[in-house]
Amino acid sequence: MSDKHLVADVISTGQPDKGQVYHFSNLTDAEREQRYGRGDYSIDSDIIAGSTVTIRFRFTVGKKEMSQNSRLRVAWRWPFDWADLQKTNPESSNHLTVKAPENVHLAVQYEQKGNLNPWLHNIDLRVTQGHLQQGDIVDLTCARWQAPTFATLDGYFLFLVNIDEDNCWFRLSDPPRFNIIPGPPDHLIAIAPSDGVIGESSIVRVRAVDAWENPTSIPKPQLLCQKAEIDEPGACDKYPVWEFPVRWKAPGIQRLRATCQNLEAETNPVQVYLETPEQRIYWGDLHSGQSEIGCGVGTLENHYAYARDVAALQFTSQQANDHYITRAMWKHVRSVTPKYNDEGKFLAILGCEWSPPTEDGGDRNVLYRHDEPRMRRSGRFFTETEPDPEPDLPHATEFLETFKKEQVLLNLHVGGRPTNLAYHAPEIEPLFEIHSTHATSEWFVFEAIERGYKVGITAGTDGVMGRPGACGPGRRMTRNVRNGLTAIYAGKLTQDALWDASFARRCYGTTGARILLQVQVNGHPMGSVFTTDAERCIDIRIEGTAPIEQVELLRCTEVLCTWQIARYDPKRIRVLWGGAETRGNVTDQRQTWNGNLRIQNGRFDKVNPVALQCPNDRITTKENHITFVTATAGNDMGFTFNVAGSPNTTLHFTSEPCTFNCTIAQVIRAPLVVDAGGLNRRVEIGPAPRENGIKSLGLTYTDTTFLPGESPYWVRVTQTDRHRAWSSPIYVEKAKD
Repeated sequence: MSDKHLVADVISTGQPDKGQVYHFSNLTDAEREQRYGRGDYSIDSDIIAGSTVTIRFRFTVGKKEMSQNSRLRVAWRWPFDWADLQKTNPESSNHLTVKAPENVHLAVQYEQKGNLNPWLHNIDLRVTQGHLQQGDIVDLTCARWQAPTFATLDGYFLFLVNIDEDNCWFRLSDPPRFNIIPGPPDHLIAIAPSDGVIGESSIVRVRAVDAWENPTSIPKPQLLCQKAEIDEPGACDKYPVWEFPVRWKAPGIQRLRATCQNLEAETNPVQVYLETPEQRIYWGDLHSGQSEIGCGVGTLENHYAYARDVAALQFTSQQANDHYITRAMWKHVRSVTPKYNDEGKFLAILGCEWSPPTEDGGDRNVLYRHDEPRMRRSGRFFTETEPDPEPDLPHATEFLETFKKEQVLLNLHVGGRPTNLAYHAPEIEPLFEIHSTHATSEWFVFEAIERGYKVGITAGTDGVMGRPGACGPGRRMTRNVRNGLTAIYAGKLTQDALWDASFARRCYGTTGARILLQVQVNGHPMGSVFTTDAERCIDIRIEGTAPIEQVELLRCTEVLCTWQIARYDPKRIRVLWGGAETRGNVTDQRQTWNGNLRIQNGRFDKVNPVALQCPNDRITTKENHITFVTATAGNDMGFTFNVAGSPNTTLHFTSEPCTFNCTIAQVIRAPLVVDAGGLNRRVEIGPAPRENGIKSLGLTYTDTTFLPGESPYWVRVTQTDRHRAWSSPIYVEKAKD
């Protein structure tokens, strides 16, 4: 279903009080071309994700004459992170030139964020001298333009004209779509179900990805495990993924190893049982993001298929902002979604995102238990030929009052318009998102707990690049970090079982790693609520995807106990920086960390990066200084190194958030933490954890004191690769005498 077909019943689109695009779906292409002109483009080579390409655009003017202040525009959808264009240096990348007819002058402006939602990026040409007549040609060249970082079959540009000096733009006929193909393999990823039963068959998926996280083709890999029977793999029909049928032969924790040429990967841990357990772990994403139904990229069909086949999710829900959805689009969503339901294997859950400004309630993921023909939107960014008579619900008070009567499940989160937690309906809002491609937003969950809410913790993608469950931030034009995932404990993979587990808050979130996490208080699982007058025994079981560095037990929002698991390496030092600028959306939280670490009376050796999120994060090393160009949003990153020097060797850390000096003697035994203001911004420098630490762990803690009221106990796990997991709290109150 192309974008043109998506707006077939739409007169105009655009955010209220901003630019409007008139689609003229009632005109044939020939009629539109004669009246307003034509737009074309040519590309000099294949577009490889993140590489450079030269594109030439051409406008041919139609019958409508374009006089002074009339405008032409090439626009593209928000997710397409083409690099910023420049007009000053012809020898550099991303250079923009324009050629107009003689005696016509055009003012040229590139806008990274314009006013035509969701076609927010554009090149704008304004007639400032002369006029353009029918048949005149205007050429634009974008030389050595750095291409979008995600692969897609659905790339396109919008060609627009503005005749009357207002915010009304006329859409020309769309030229053919273009493909963006992945780059060469960078690393291997292998994903297995998190549990299995002796004799049961499972599918283990192996794929290679390029530097920007796009799946890319490789020869048939090998998969090895002595305690499993592994059959010959099949190739996925739609994506470059190899699917291995596996039957488990022995109980316990299994980790399989995949290899292909010079690449290798270990799967996530698999808990294999002798008999089917009462509850199993299912991985998914209730906030997987948007396709072209919304402000994202690609078809809805591709969205669900990618989640299932590439990301190996077991459940998901497409969450387009409701103000983008027309009646025809909602009908399409309702038609496509059930086609991807395969109970026991994959669940596609009908949903959308209620999306008013934060002051009116903020974004909330709405998931429907059953089919729902009605749309109750927060507002509309479109004008339909036949308007939907269903009234809008623009404020949280009326929205929550209405939806409390429905069979819905809501997931609250930090998105473009963070959820306003002053409004809350616990009857339908059990879930709170702690991490997505926007940021790691612990502050959001802390606020919910401080307000006394019952919190089930989730994590997701909230992506727009068509990669639900397996997405990175690209060039950070729209996102900051890699996606998270949600694990749910349920009896089986059905909509009813998933629904019950979500309302019971039997779930936890991670930054994307499929860490196995169990937390119990006096035998009660995560999400439970109970009373007792006895001491609270907290039992924690963890199977990591990398060595476990630290485990923290929280009571409310305070850390009750910290276990430092990873042993320090006396020969290596680690520097980490992290945190966010402030509370808010993706841009509010983003903190740039550009700077360097210099050494006096010594030199650096064997520098290794830690937890970088994309190729835009760069660590450059020389003997006496290390330069970094990075950004964080609640997460942290950095590097480890060896030092040739003495205890008095001095290190000088310089960046915009903070600058400080220290000696090797100060940091070699224990980390030095420097407060950098902002939202938990900090720099930590100290001994690096060993790389061969344990991945399996069991811990217990006994709490003998009671706080007034109800105490939520929950756990935060941090691995040496800086992946994290957060359990949903268990709520305990002292029994009355």
